[in-house]
Amino acid sequence: MKGISPLIAAVLLIAFTVAIATLIMGWFSTLTRSTTATVTNETTQAVQCADARVSIRDVYVLGGTAGAQNVNVIVENTGGSPVAIRGLVVVNTTGNSFSTGFTPIGALNESQLTQFTITGTGFGACPGSFSRAVVTTNCGGVGDTFTNTPKCG
Repeated sequence: MKGISPLIAAVLLIAFTVAIATLIMGWFSTLTRSTTATVTNETTQAVQCADARVSIRDVYVLGGTAGAQNVNVIVENTGGSPVAIRGLVVVNTTGNSFSTGFTPIGALNESQLTQFTITGTGFGACPGSFSRAVVTTNCGGVGDTFTNTPKCG
């Protein structure tokens, strides 16, 4: 019985090892690049959000018929960096919630105010059944809840 020569066996073993090492290096390189990009993006957002704060300055329950009042919510960026408003919800005392249904606005710059109007809330005569207003932003954990008595308009 004849086998392969030791020289050919060594060459095949080295070629197989180099091929496997090349595949592992390619996979590891891709993994390293994607992990680096993810960490960079998360770090950038964390740094941008480090000084982010928003505050609901005032809430107004406005006229209309007894079942169709509008609620205006004035939100202010009280932090030191721009922040985007992602959601705004007004809740009544029975637990029903009403949202603006708006597309998130762009950056709300430092000390900038913006007003959102939620229509047809049916809170009754002002202040009616208003419970709270909640605003959220693109920075996790940065938001505000307003639970004071709203102003009537």
